[in-house]
Amino acid sequence: MDISGKTTDQKGSHTGFLWLATFIAAMGSLLFGYDTGIVNGSLEFMAQKSQLDLTAFQQGIVSSGLTLGAAFGAIIGGPFADKIGRKKILTILGIIFSIGAIGCAFATNIGILIAFRFILGLAVGSASANVPVYIAEIAPTELRGKMVTTAQVMIVSGQFVAFGVNAALTPLGASNAAIWRWMLGLGTIPGIILWIGMYLIPESPRWLVSQGKMDKALGVLRKIRAAASVDSEMKEIQDKDKADKELNAEQATFKELISKRWVVQILITGAMLGIIQQFAGINSIMYYGGKIIQESGFNPTVAAILNAGNGFLSIVGAVLGMFTIDWLGRRKLEFAGLTICGITLVAAGVIHSTAPNAGWAGITIVVLVYLYIIFFQGTLGPVTWLINSEIFPQRYRGIGTGITIFVLWIGNFIVGLLSPVLLEWNMSNTFYIFAICCVLGIIFVAMRVPETKGVPLEEVEQYFRNKYDK
Repeated sequence: MDISGKTTDQKGSHTGFLWLATFIAAMGSLLFGYDTGIVNGSLEFMAQKSQLDLTAFQQGIVSSGLTLGAAFGAIIGGPFADKIGRKKILTILGIIFSIGAIGCAFATNIGILIAFRFILGLAVGSASANVPVYIAEIAPTELRGKMVTTAQVMIVSGQFVAFGVNAALTPLGASNAAIWRWMLGLGTIPGIILWIGMYLIPESPRWLVSQGKMDKALGVLRKIRAAASVDSEMKEIQDKDKADKELNAEQATFKELISKRWVVQILITGAMLGIIQQFAGINSIMYYGGKIIQESGFNPTVAAILNAGNGFLSIVGAVLGMFTIDWLGRRKLEFAGLTICGITLVAAGVIHSTAPNAGWAGITIVVLVYLYIIFFQGTLGPVTWLINSEIFPQRYRGIGTGITIFVLWIGNFIVGLLSPVLLEWNMSNTFYIFAICCVLGIIFVAMRVPETKGVPLEEVEQYFRNKYDK
C-alpha cells in the first residue's frame, strides 16, 4: 500500500485497504459483543463470598450498568466525533476499552467494578454509534452495505468469543474463583488492537471536507478509490459541503436538529428502527437463552450446551446478512426479518403452551429459537445499524446517530430488565408480546423507511427533504 497518497489504479489494492480499515474500526464492534457477553459467565465467580460477595441485585447492576453507560456513550460519542473526527474518536475508544477492561479485572469492590463497567459502557455505546458511520463514510456505494454489515458480524463474533472464553476458563474456577478477573481482563487485547490500528488507517474524507481540509480528503480518496472515480466523488462531497455552509452549517446543534421538520422525521425513523430491533426480543433470547431452553424441558447441563449454539448461529446469520444486504436491499431484509422472527416466536409460544410435555416439543422450540437467531442476525441486526448510518446527512450524522443509538440502548436496557420477569410470568406470552412488536415493526417499515441500497448518501438526504420539508 502506497502511504504517500499517490494514486494507484489497482482496484484490488484499494479494496484490500478498505477492508483492512473496516476490520480495524470494527474491533470496536467486537468489543461491543465481548463486553456485553463476558459478564454472564463471570458473574457466578465474582459473586462468591471469597471474591466480591455480590447479592442478586448487585449482580443485576453489574450486568446492566454497561448497558446504561452505552446509552449515554452513544449520545455523547456522536457529537464528539463530529468535532474531533471519526478516526480520533475511535482511537480514544480503544484506550477507554483497554482502561475499562483493566479496571474491571483489578476491581477490589462492587463500587469500583460498577464504575469501570459503566466506563466500558460509554465506550461500547460510542462505538455502536461511530463504527458504522466511519465505515459508511469510507466505503464506496457498491460495497457500503457489505462493509457496514461487518460491524454486526464483529458484534456477534465478540459474543461468540466471550462464550468461548467463558467455556474455556469456567472449569478453572472450581479451584480459583478469581478466574473472573481473567475473563474481564482479556478484553484489553482487542482494545489495544483498535487503539494502535487506528493510526494505520485514514480519516473519513467526508469529515475532512466538512472541516475544510480538502487536500487531506483528496489524499484519502486517492488511497481508497480507483483513480477514475476520485475527482467525481470529491466534487460530490464538496458540493454537498458547500450547500451546507451556505445554510450556515458549521456544526449541528440539538436545537437546530429538532427545529427542522425533515431532520426530525429522520430522527424518528432511526429511533423507531432501534426500538423495533430491540423489542423484536433478541436480547431476551441472548441474555436468558439458557433459562428459555431449560423452560422448554432440558436439564441445566444440556441447556448450557445448546445455548452455546446461539453464539455460533449469530455469526452464521450475520455473515449471511453481510452477503445479501446489497443484493436484496434494506427494506426487503427488514420485512423478511420481522416476518420470520414473528412467525418463529408465535410457533414457539404455541408449542410451549399446547404441548409442554411432548417429547418433540423441547427440541422443536430450540430449533425455532435457532432459526430466529439466524434470521435476526442476518436482517434486523445489521440493517438497523446500516440504515442509521445512511439516512442522516453529513452535518447531522454524528448527533443524529448518537440520539437514535441512545434510544436503541435504552430499549436494550428495558428488554434486559423486564425479560426475567416476563419469562417467570409466562414464556409463551413473552414470545407473543415480542411477535406483536414484530408486526408493528412491519407496519412502520412499510410506511416510513426508504430503500437506501445503492443510493449515494447525499441522495438519501434529498429523499427526506422532498418528502417532509414542506
